[in-house]
Amino acid sequence: MNKSPLAVILLMVLGGTVAGAQTWRPLGPPGGDVHSLAADPSRPGRLFLGTADGHIFGSEDAGAHWELLGRASTRRDAVVTAIVVDPRDASILFASAWTQDPAAGGGVFRSGDGGRTWRAAGLQGQAVRALAIAPSDADVLVAGTLDGVYRSRDAGKSWERISPVHHDELRNFDSLAVDPRDPQTIYAGTFHLPWKTTDGGRTWRPIHDGMIDDSDVMSLLVDRASPGRIYASACSGIYRSENGAAQWKKIQGIPYAARRTYVITQDPQHPASVYAATSEGLWKTADGGVTWRRTTPQDWVVNTVVVPAGRPGRVVIGTEELGVLSSDDDGEHFQDANAGFFHRQILALALDAARPGRVLAVLAHAPEPVLATDDNGKSWGPLGPGLHTEQMLRVYAAPDGWWASLAHGGLMRYDARRKSWQRAGTVTGEAAAVTVPPARGSRSLSRTARTAARQLGQVVHDMAFSSGRWFAATENGLLVSTDQGVTWTLNPIGPLTALPVQSIRVSSNGERLWVASLRGLVFSTDGGKSWAWHDLPLKADGAITLDVDRADENTLVSIAHNGLYISRDAGKSWQQAGAGLPSTPVQDLALSGNVFLASMRTGGLYISSNSGQTWTRLAGTLADGFFPAVTTKNNLGVIFAASATDGLYAVEWTAALAAAPVYPVPPQN
Repeated sequence: MNKSPLAVILLMVLGGTVAGAQTWRPLGPPGGDVHSLAADPSRPGRLFLGTADGHIFGSEDAGAHWELLGRASTRRDAVVTAIVVDPRDASILFASAWTQDPAAGGGVFRSGDGGRTWRAAGLQGQAVRALAIAPSDADVLVAGTLDGVYRSRDAGKSWERISPVHHDELRNFDSLAVDPRDPQTIYAGTFHLPWKTTDGGRTWRPIHDGMIDDSDVMSLLVDRASPGRIYASACSGIYRSENGAAQWKKIQGIPYAARRTYVITQDPQHPASVYAATSEGLWKTADGGVTWRRTTPQDWVVNTVVVPAGRPGRVVIGTEELGVLSSDDDGEHFQDANAGFFHRQILALALDAARPGRVLAVLAHAPEPVLATDDNGKSWGPLGPGLHTEQMLRVYAAPDGWWASLAHGGLMRYDARRKSWQRAGTVTGEAAAVTVPPARGSRSLSRTARTAARQLGQVVHDMAFSSGRWFAATENGLLVSTDQGVTWTLNPIGPLTALPVQSIRVSSNGERLWVASLRGLVFSTDGGKSWAWHDLPLKADGAITLDVDRADENTLVSIAHNGLYISRDAGKSWQQAGAGLPSTPVQDLALSGNVFLASMRTGGLYISSNSGQTWTRLAGTLADGFFPAVTTKNNLGVIFAASATDGLYAVEWTAALAAAPVYPVPPQN
């Protein structure tokens, strides 16, 4: 695991000769949301990390480097709430999860190979929000779900319910702790106050004396050095008990605003040192909870914290947006620890074909929403301010830099001199015309009036660039600019001046234009002076986008409402892509020679090595995700896939795959 993230080539576990040739190279950006952390008690420095899409990452050097291991669920919306390591065999892990789709539930999952492969280990369909292993008997696992507490006494092979059925209070469990001396003594926190059993669940009693009523107990900790001392974190604050939870005392010193304390962790080498991960930073006590102080900035949302065994001074925290941070001085100072942890949510992507290595990514849930790299992902830097993710529709690599189209209309351009995004583009001529309604009582029709140049306000669905002209596909027609986007005029498509355009492609010399509109496909071979209409089959239900195989411009591919359609004769005839590709909506498409890669709106990637004639679904931990964007540069052999959860990857394949022969298939209309 201890490798540079760019040097790590992630081999896909794939079937078939076509799909078996890919490798995935992570490009970042590093970081993302962390939901759970766990330390291996038997191997110093070995850590595990869980995410909100079921992914498990591992580190062998106390968080200095991370590696994606596997997925602890078959679903992409599984939130990993806890990871526990069998102290007798470090290759055995258990993970609990709940799904963001309430109907799917969640469950407990087991790995026997250190987190690389996982299988269901019980409670499937249950939203498992807490999981604990008994320190004195590793065969005993306890799980807290929304409907009760369950126990396994055979290392997860079978489970029994140990809380009463249909109890009004013993439900909605959010935290668990097992007494280190006695596996029969279990503490359980609910959305409304905590409970305790000392006989393995035969009887339960409430333990909230001294605790503010209606406290959601999010974390419980039994002091290993003094098991009668219990810590509980709740929405009303942090509490400590010195008598086995018979009486609680609210800890002073932590502001009420930091009441969302998600995890409490004890330093295994120094039991008096306890850390609290809160919605307003990390808090620490060095005297058993008598006094507390915050050791991080207040605006850090710390979801989890772990203190690795055998690494004095090392503290690792998992956050929202910032990813992983580590400290080597008992939590006093933290530094970035995201090397190899790629879990950014990419909304949009642009690659600069003219400048190798330049990539722009727009992120969700990130401290800097717009990032760029000039060295193919080795380093990333913010590109802003001025562009907000809620405004953005798409981003583009124009000949003069980065551009973005806005969801509410208009364009923005990144001004490198000002280091900010600025509104750009004015429309002139008919593009700036406004519709003037008839006077009240008049029988005349509405008329079009020319106006002076005004700021471009149309919604731009797509942009394309040639050596001398730029094009913008808008809801009001096709716009063209000859001054690098400063001014735009309407480019009529035959007699239609206001044809809504969804997609535009242009040859490098600007002579060949390919337009997809809501009314059909229309092409030009003379720079837009004349046009010819082409239609998809009726069953396609209209084109959404159109792409061109740059190696053979007679090969066109259109994303339609019910699948993918391919023409190999410049649009005269079309056939629906099948032979392995489902007839479901395609999210995005990338063409690189004979290799086509399609991302699906329902998730997953499909690859074709013969220009779309046959397709194979890519398998494996990464390829099962959702990819908002896939794209390619001019060079063959690489397609860039932007994941909704795992950052940007370069999907590479062997030269033999790219050179696979193309066999003619009769066109179907």
